[in-house]
Amino acid sequence: MDSQVYKELIEQEETHWWFVARRALTKHLLNRIKIPKNAKILDAGCGSGGNLPMLTAYGEVFACEMNEQVRQYSANRNIGTIAYGKLPDEIPFAGTQFDLITMFDVLEHIEDDCATLAAIAARLAGGGKLLITVPAFQGLFSRHDKLHHHFRRYSKKELQEKLRSVGFEIEFINYWNFFLFPVAVATRLLDFFRAENCHAIGTQIPSPPINKFLTKLVSLEKFLFTQMM
Repeated sequence: MDSQVYKELIEQEETHWWFVARRALTKHLLNRIKIPKNAKILDAGCGSGGNLPMLTAYGEVFACEMNEQVRQYSANRNIGTIAYGKLPDEIPFAGTQFDLITMFDVLEHIEDDCATLAAIAARLAGGGKLLITVPAFQGLFSRHDKLHHHFRRYSKKELQEKLRSVGFEIEFINYWNFFLFPVAVATRLLDFFRAENCHAIGTQIPSPPINKFLTKLVSLEKFLFTQMM
């Protein structure tokens, strides 16, 4: 991603409804999967480290990131062990097998996603888990994806096939943010008619009342997840 995009990521990751709601849903899932106490956890592609405070409640946290700007910001949180890493060929912490590996909207940035999944699988301990999020539906590929240097978006079927092709067994997979899906479709369509130098719609933090409402709305999806698991 471009340096300006990383700067905006750092500014938004603590408060933007999308990041906050994703952490709420992630925490809900983590509370329901079986990982050892004091697990070894790798956050692959940790960005500015916004998820590290959440992950540290579940074990010893390691993280890797290829961009120096946000990696330093992440290291300054003084949470876990942060190192340079690039997927799929330069995963750090050689010799360490992890009980949990997380990839929060990382896979779509990597051209060879299958090789990346295979490399991640090789770093999991026996019985280890992968928790991964990706953007959905190639038909929604838009200015936002180009700005963030995405190679693709995924359908549930495609992601399942790629995970299984490298040996993963899928315990739970689902779409999220479906309460706002019609809004997402509308904003992606509007983006096609906006000037190239404009921000993609929805990337800026809305007013505090709207931001709070959207956070609570999307976070409610955790109760639907409970029924599905």
